[in-house]
Amino acid sequence: MNIETKLLVSGRDVKPSQSIFRVRGVFNPAGVRLKNGKILLMARVSETPYHDNKTFIAPRFSGEKELKWTIERVDRKKMKLCPDCFLTDEKFSRLPTISHLRKILLSSDGMNVEKISDFPDFFGLKNDGDFGVEDPRITYLAEEKKYAMSYVSVSMDSGVSTSLATSKDLEHWKREGIIFRQQNKDVVIFPEKINGYYVALHRPEGTMIFDKPSIWISYSKDLIFWGKDKPMIKPSKFGWDHLRIGAGTVPIRTDEGWLEIYHGVSLTQFNDPGSHKIYSAGAFLTDLKKPDKVIARTPNHEPLFKPKLKSEKSGFVNDVIFPTAAISDKANKNLLIYSGASDSSIVARKIKIGDILNSLK
Repeated sequence: MNIETKLLVSGRDVKPSQSIFRVRGVFNPAGVRLKNGKILLMARVSETPYHDNKTFIAPRFSGEKELKWTIERVDRKKMKLCPDCFLTDEKFSRLPTISHLRKILLSSDGMNVEKISDFPDFFGLKNDGDFGVEDPRITYLAEEKKYAMSYVSVSMDSGVSTSLATSKDLEHWKREGIIFRQQNKDVVIFPEKINGYYVALHRPEGTMIFDKPSIWISYSKDLIFWGKDKPMIKPSKFGWDHLRIGAGTVPIRTDEGWLEIYHGVSLTQFNDPGSHKIYSAGAFLTDLKKPDKVIARTPNHEPLFKPKLKSEKSGFVNDVIFPTAAISDKANKNLLIYSGASDSSIVARKIKIGDILNSLK
């Protein structure tokens, strides 16, 4: 399969929000094609303050409506450092980083950057993502003429939940609140109603483990209240997605069905839970009128694509390719797929839609 692959943006290309921060990465973007033909990405930017030898610094958003930060300082003697967070003496988690969303404007071919915002375009508030907002997906709802953006809102009170914001112009956002509660991420909303319902894919988790994290499907009349939940697709027993899976991009309508690009995780040593993890990407196809009916899927012996570039193999988290946006080119023959790379950069891939469909079993 011929795949054009390009590193689009890295943390070095993004300015920090303020002088006390440094950019750790720019990754996991949402994406939409604008009316002028160009492509807009809304990317997650992760920043961290400069810590010192005596205190560990945990930033928070504290504005009611405006952009405002509060800096929490924790004595290093009263905390325990973990791989992606630190624990206070009360055993509560605190993050050394904070994420917001920024716009990245691409050319109409989707493979070249024209402009990157210098400041946050969407950020957490005191009551919505005070620990940060992450991993957006944007769906344009043509019938309603509005955009629906799901995003992970990380909060002291509500943990890691998924919230929704809507907009008519991608500038002014109405925050609708939490739509999938704590430990439910990777929410993507279909671009049209099916049988009178909005449809979403998501990936819930819990503290009691009976099976591996899987992709679920839910339905809604108003985008706010979701139900009729059921598990839809599970990790394979063996192969590139045997450990866990999650929805990636907003589904694309094709003549054969809804095409979804998702991520899967595998262990380098299948029977060793402590071995290194690799995030790769695959695809599945569902029925146009029955979106819970899976027609075909990437075989478990080989992903659609896996970490290839240096930026995908090495970064804040090594060997991660995390697809979050897919947009058809103007000829509707190729799919432009945008992925987070090692929680540090954004990589673009251009793949023929026919090649993707032919690869499914």
